[in-house]
Amino acid sequence: HCFKSDSSPNNWAVSLGSVLRSGLGALVIPIQRVILHPAFNGTNMDHDVALLELALPAPMSYTIQSVCLPSPVHNFLTNAECYITGWGSMREGGSLTNLLQKAAVNIIDQKECQQSYGNALSSNMMCAGLMGGGRDTCLGDSGGPLTCRQLSGQWFIAGVTSWGHGCGRIGFPGVYTRVTSVRKWISTYVPF
Repeated sequence: HCFKSDSSPNNWAVSLGSVLRSGLGALVIPIQRVILHPAFNGTNMDHDVALLELALPAPMSYTIQSVCLPSPVHNFLTNAECYITGWGSMREGGSLTNLLQKAAVNIIDQKECQQSYGNALSSNMMCAGLMGGGRDTCLGDSGGPLTCRQLSGQWFIAGVTSWGHGCGRIGFPGVYTRVTSVRKWISTYVPF
């Protein structure tokens, strides 16, 4: 939803801000191409994901690292070690932060999350956070990663920050685009 098809490419670059931030500074890498998911639905936020092709590769460092893409059949368990990160608001109604924030969250069982969001939650979406509230992504975090470490030690991207009811509200965890649902589409653009 950050790159709606009715927006001009010039607005995309402005809304994205810095592509990568490292420590207290920012590393700005030009975007060569934005590829919207063809099934994106701005009304119900289904398939809320886009690929950004950078003009040049991002340099790997202590603060900039890669993450593995899961296979389409990968199963993220509710007890997995998962984190959300972003530069969005730290509380509902708050302002954006200049420091990258991270929080440990739980993958919420799909049926449990369906009780909170009903039919608004499609099978291409997943929930993460705490049902008791308090840990969530917020305004400004959209498009950011939900990453989980597997028992092998490898990190995988499980979700892409999409939407939710408020920020950190009790009974309303964050909603993420399920990466396994869009993995085949990603592989048409990213060679493996």
